[in-house]
Amino acid sequence: MVAELWDSTYALLSDTTFWLNIISTVVKIIIILILARLVVGFFKRIITRMLQRREGKYVNITEQRSQTLVSLLHSVVANVVYFVAILLMLDELGFSLASVLVGAGVLGLAVGFGAQNVVRDVITGFFILYEDQFSVGDFITTGTYTGTVIEFGLRVTKIQDWTGEVNILPNGHIEEVKNYSKDTAYAVVDARVSYNDNLEETQTVIEDACLEVFHREEDMIQKPETMGVQEFGPSEIVFRIIALCNPVTQWGMEREMRRAILDSFAQKGIEVPYQQVTLHQKQ
Repeated sequence: MVAELWDSTYALLSDTTFWLNIISTVVKIIIILILARLVVGFFKRIITRMLQRREGKYVNITEQRSQTLVSLLHSVVANVVYFVAILLMLDELGFSLASVLVGAGVLGLAVGFGAQNVVRDVITGFFILYEDQFSVGDFITTGTYTGTVIEFGLRVTKIQDWTGEVNILPNGHIEEVKNYSKDTAYAVVDARVSYNDNLEETQTVIEDACLEVFHREEDMIQKPETMGVQEFGPSEIVFRIIALCNPVTQWGMEREMRRAILDSFAQKGIEVPYQQVTLHQKQ
């Protein structure tokens, strides 16, 4: 039996047709790999040129979004082309493409049912990136979470709130986003004064105090504007002041304006109103 096995092996190895078939198969596989690499390189160059940041051409996107989209699409193209190349190589090795595709389809269907949430997260992340809803460094509110985006991926987004906690959200759960970093914002301050004060003089004091903040703070880009009397309270009149500020700086400017108004009230002897209770004692 050993002799027969040796004879058949020797006959096979000494067969010129056998080696020609092997060499032909290896050459075809090498050609398939070279062509796949050339196709991937060609599509990568096309994608890179299409997604370059240009004024008035194609898509107007930031450099960060451009790099992320280019990296993502490069990966997709490479995976698709090399998957096709693997199928062609398996065909050259004698495997049945029909059985391979059926097996891949069944496996993909099983994975799809088990990873529906992951697929939804990835698709949502892609559209968030493509539509430029927010980027790393933006200050946003989504659902009950408010904070700075410290990491953005195709599947999850990490938001750090002002106390330092990091919230990790699947992109599929992000439905509504309020982005504070996209444009300028108004600082809004309500100053309460007593009914006994002279309204015109008090308004002048408030405006001067807020104007000092404007000259001192670079993040306030327009002079504060007094909107007038906002409401009548139980023991006070409310003046509303607004000021246009750089993105995500409005809260700091509001604190500075309140402090300046309070200091001016103290210097001018203007009393800050407070609720008072009058007790009537029955004789």
